Amino acid sequence: MKKIFCIFIIFCSCFLGGCFNYNDIDKVIFVTSIIIDVDTNGNPILYVESFKPERTLNASAGSSQRILFKGSRKTLFETIRDINMSSSYKLNYTQLRGIIFTEKAAESNLYDYIDYFARDQESVLRSNLLVLNGDPDKFIKTVLKEQEYIGLFIHDLIKNVSVSSRTIVSSLNDFLNEIYSRQGISIIPMIELKSDQPEPKIQLTDGAIIGNYKMVDTLRLGDELGYNFLTDNIKSGSLEVTNPSSSNNYVSLEILRSKTKCSIYMDGKNIIVRKKINLKATVAEAQNRINLNHDTIEKLEQEAEKNIKDACNDVFEKYKLKKLDIFNIGEDFQRKYPKSNIDNPIEQSQLQLDVNVNVEGSSDKTNFRS
Repeated sequence: MKKIFCIFIIFCSCFLGGCFNYNDIDKVIFVTSIIIDVDTNGNPILYVESFKPERTLNASAGSSQRILFKGSRKTLFETIRDINMSSSYKLNYTQLRGIIFTEKAAESNLYDYIDYFARDQESVLRSNLLVLNGDPDKFIKTVLKEQEYIGLFIHDLIKNVSVSSRTIVSSLNDFLNEIYSRQGISIIPMIELKSDQPEPKIQLTDGAIIGNYKMVDTLRLGDELGYNFLTDNIKSGSLEVTNPSSSNNYVSLEILRSKTKCSIYMDGKNIIVRKKINLKATVAEAQNRINLNHDTIEKLEQEAEKNIKDACNDVFEKYKLKKLDIFNIGEDFQRKYPKSNIDNPIEQSQLQLDVNVNVEGSSDKTNFRS
């Protein structure tokens, strides 16, 4: 019996793994964010934000040091390896939180850079993808009071965007899934330094429309509400409507739940895109005053439905004229009609909306996080 047990233990030990490529934590420099720009010759310029963990006398506490790097070579891989030549320890990208492209880099050819992150074993598919509106040198040197590291701040910032129904969010994984779709279009958020604040602040702004790995247009902040409703990307946020009791004032509705269902079918030569939007909201704020009786709530619901329809129709017609399928119509149409030879279905598409808004009483929420 003991012999069988020993054989079993030896057999099991063959499948047990230990620590592979072990390094002391204080002998590695972890990268939190990178900014990719291009020079006049089309070569990448890489800005790297990183931190070096440091041991302390207190075993229960630790410290870190923010370190910045900059380099430029013919390719991104060569640049990354070249930056290591000026570092005391190897840069590790397993903690990378933000991959940021300048507008100049986004307008050139993102394929030259995305391919590296898709192949590299240290790359994290959950890393946030963004386009920077502004000077990369000034941006990487910005010191934030809320968070020492820009990469970690961006990570936390994007986790909190549920407070807004007008924000675009995209990760490396999302981008790769969308850019490899039939239309080859993805939208990634744009970021910039706020100039109207008493201290340095970073905010999300418009959305960069990427077509075939190049930035071809911008989804403005005013269009993001309709886009998010059409693509079922709203979890919570706010919606402003006119106060029924005072036409010069507004009522803010807090979105509690939103769901958009899509159906697509052919009607002669036209492609009918039917979107059914069901939204549940509550009154978060009323300017002047409001009496929440049955008639008032019904008027709020009608006004909210009208605003959603207007926002959706405006953004749909805008990008239909531009022949940019940012709504994944081509992908949905191909699934239903795989034998169709229509190159860009959005050109023949007509949008039909069925919007239902249910407004309940005042909000009892005290925290914006979902």
